[in-house]
Amino acid sequence: MDSTAEMGAAIIEAGAGGDLNQLRVITNKFDVLHHVVEIGNFEICKFLTGYSSGKSCQRGTCQNCGVSHQTGIPNIEGFTPLHYAVLKDNMEVMELLKIKGARVEAASADGTPLQIAVSRGNVQAVKYLLSHGADPDLFCAAVDTPLVCAVKSRSFECLKLLLAANANPNLYFSLSPLASAAKEGDTKCLKCLLKAKAGPNSVQRDTYFHDLFKPIEDAAMVHNRAAVEILFPVTKRLAIYPNWTVDGIIEYIHSQEFKTLREQKMTMRLTELGIGGMHGASNKQYSRAILLYRKASLLDPSNPTWISKRSLLPPVSHPHYGGDIANEIFRKFFIAGLAFSLDPYNEAIFRAFRLTLFDYFASFSQMSGPGVILSFS
Repeated sequence: MDSTAEMGAAIIEAGAGGDLNQLRVITNKFDVLHHVVEIGNFEICKFLTGYSSGKSCQRGTCQNCGVSHQTGIPNIEGFTPLHYAVLKDNMEVMELLKIKGARVEAASADGTPLQIAVSRGNVQAVKYLLSHGADPDLFCAAVDTPLVCAVKSRSFECLKLLLAANANPNLYFSLSPLASAAKEGDTKCLKCLLKAKAGPNSVQRDTYFHDLFKPIEDAAMVHNRAAVEILFPVTKRLAIYPNWTVDGIIEYIHSQEFKTLREQKMTMRLTELGIGGMHGASNKQYSRAILLYRKASLLDPSNPTWISKRSLLPPVSHPHYGGDIANEIFRKFFIAGLAFSLDPYNEAIFRAFRLTLFDYFASFSQMSGPGVILSFS
């Protein structure tokens, strides 16, 4: 019973037949609530969380049937049942999980529940999460900020909700919300962000994370003349442009001279990030180092060096995985990789591949100290 489909079938069969003993066996063996939420069966969700309008059931337990389940426990990818409820756009289950104490700001490989909801343009879920304490500025560095997610999903309603909840339009990790909006043909988000005091000239305090280019340049790179015209009056003149006009900016940004300059800036930034990451690792500031390497991998996604260096963990006194266990992890990774290459659009295969990839790098980092990982090039 390895697949979600098989597990889901077993859960539904046990629940439909009223076989509580079988359901207890399944709950003891698997993290069932995640799969039930993914399936979207509200009645079984109520059973597993112990939801009842009576007083005999307490938070997280059902005294009548002896089943207990924590609503906030993440799986290996960091997903909690609430993440799956958001992914399935299931408001009924979301409300149930929140009643049972689900954490609205739990981080996962795909971000927080709010990041996922905004990325899907799920206005109702965004409203619900914000009204229940979700931080509009909180984001996982592996995923864009909620505001950037709103721009990329082209959800103007989600963008307005986030700004109404006092989201900071000048807080970001990779591309700024304004720069993201500058690349979109529809200028509604761009105008809305400018009205919310997004800075067309601002620079992040941390020099490692500021944008390589101004939003007006990002707009010009994609020939978005409408955005360039909107940003032109509020952008300070940049000295490298011989003709500081809308036409002059668009013309220069597609010149060979600017392309050379862009490559130089990219090389310089990647070098800075690499040195900064190495410095952080040598000082045992692993979280800082991983953050810098993650930024580098976003700028240079085709370079596997950054991915390997993101696997940093403090040195271990002895390998956690070795021999047969390590071979099994590598075997599963290899098989999942082959399956994914044959059918890259299969969601189940993609998820299996991502899980084995996680295990592979986790085992690799446990068997190798930071010094070994950093030596890869």
